[in-house]
Amino acid sequence: MDAPSELTTAHESALKAGSIIDDRVGTDFRAAEATVAKESGNDLVTDVDRNCQAAIVETIRDRFPDDRIVGEEDDQPNATGDGREWIVDPIDGTANFATGFPYYCVSIALHVDGDPTVGVVHSPETALGETFYAVVGEGAYCSTTQDLAGEPIHVSDHDTLDGALVQARLSERSAARRARDLAVVVPLLERGVKLRRTASTALNLCQVATGNADGYVVGSSNVWDFAAGELLVDEAGGTVNRRETTPMDAQVIASNGHIQSALEGLVEHTTGRGR
Repeated sequence: MDAPSELTTAHESALKAGSIIDDRVGTDFRAAEATVAKESGNDLVTDVDRNCQAAIVETIRDRFPDDRIVGEEDDQPNATGDGREWIVDPIDGTANFATGFPYYCVSIALHVDGDPTVGVVHSPETALGETFYAVVGEGAYCSTTQDLAGEPIHVSDHDTLDGALVQARLSERSAARRARDLAVVVPLLERGVKLRRTASTALNLCQVATGNADGYVVGSSNVWDFAAGELLVDEAGGTVNRRETTPMDAQVIASNGHIQSALEGLVEHTTGRGR
C-alpha cells in the first residue's frame, strides 16, 4: 500500500514511543515518584507514559500543527468528534508494563469527524515486537520490522460462540465498571467460549484482526483504548460495534463478523446495553 503522510507520521511517532519504552524496561522506573496512581491504585501512570506522549505529540504537531491531539495523559482529555483529531494512548497496558508483563503497546489513531481513518498499534521489542497498522479502505497489516512493509492480516472464520476464543476485560478501576464486565463474562463462560483476559484493549483488538482471537467484549472503554484497534478489525474483515455513553467512553463488541450477532445478542440480554 502507498502510505499517506498521516500513516507515516503515526508510525514514526509510535516507533519513537516504543524506543522510549524499550530503553526503560529493566530499569528501576517505578522508584521515587516514577509511578503514581490516577483514579485508583490499579490505574497507573508512569513517567514513561508521559515521556512517550510528549514524543508523540511533538512529532504530530510538527507535521500537522492545526490538528487536535487527545492523549490519555492529558489533564482533561476530551475528544469532540469534530474535524481532525489524533487519539493517543502512549502505553496501553501500563500495569502490565510496570510489572514486567510483556503485553503492552502504543496506540495512535486519526479520527476525522469522529470516524477512524488511520490506526497504528505498536507493541515494542520488549513486548510482542509487532506493529499493526491500517488506513481506511486499504486493509490491515502487521509488520515485525521497523518499516511499513507488513503482511496483510485477516480475521478468523470461526462461526459459532461454541468453542470461540473471546477476550474480555474485568476492570480493576472501579466496582461499577467491574460489574458491567462481569455481567458479560459469566454468560460467555456459560456458552462455552474460551475466555481470555489480558489487559490491553488495543492489543486485544489486534488479536481479533489477526485471527488469533474470534472476539473481544468490554463493557466500558475509553476512546484512546479502542480508537486504532477498531479500524484494524474493520479493515481485517471483522465487525466492531461501539455504543458510546459519552464522546470518551463506549461499550465495545468486536469480532470476526461471523459471531457478531451472537455476541451482541448475549450482551444485550445480560446488560441491557445493546444497540
